[in-house]
Amino acid sequence: MFFEALRYPVSDRSRLDGTAKCLLALLLAGALLRAAARLWPDWAALVPLLLVITPILVFLGFISDVLSGNGFPDMPTRETLRRATRLLGVSIGYLLVPVLTIVAVGYVTGSGTVPAVVGGITTAALATTALIITIVCAYLLPAAAVTGVEDGLRAGLQREAFRGTASSAYFLAWVGATVLVVFSWSVLATTATRSVAALVALAWFAYAHVAAAALVAEGVERSRYWER
Repeated sequence: MFFEALRYPVSDRSRLDGTAKCLLALLLAGALLRAAARLWPDWAALVPLLLVITPILVFLGFISDVLSGNGFPDMPTRETLRRATRLLGVSIGYLLVPVLTIVAVGYVTGSGTVPAVVGGITTAALATTALIITIVCAYLLPAAAVTGVEDGLRAGLQREAFRGTASSAYFLAWVGATVLVVFSWSVLATTATRSVAALVALAWFAYAHVAAAALVAEGVERSRYWER
């Protein structure tokens, strides 16, 4: 399953073209972000910041099409953009909880409101709680994203979206997809200031996210098979 997902972005002409379109969307988004950084703090920086929403939605739309199992469309359609907004909404919904938890833990431990006598124990307990919540939300997010893309935002936020997440197929798909996504973000972050290296990192970023989406889609589909 993992090796098939690694082959997915380049396995045929249509998928290779789709991966290339993802890369083009990322290149446009990166160019707009660099333009905004050069204009900052001038108000003119808002123009490229607003324009960058379009290529990001196109990229998310292509990824959501892969998650739904439909493959890449020839061109972005209204349905592609609808799936992109669903994917974005589900991601925000599941990532908002751990972000708020981490912020709350940082505020409590950094503001000095915890007595010094129990400060160490309390800090460790709060940090462990935040870590567990983050892992749980990150684990459920891919399954919820697939359901949300296929059946709507509300369906992705409901409990039924978690069905199949206890299967070994989903767990292995989640592990593989997490490795691909985290590694691609790490590479991009370390090469963001280098022009040539940044281009290579963006290419890997596009490839890794397409492969991760294909892996998650396959893992969710196999978990659904065992539910029948």
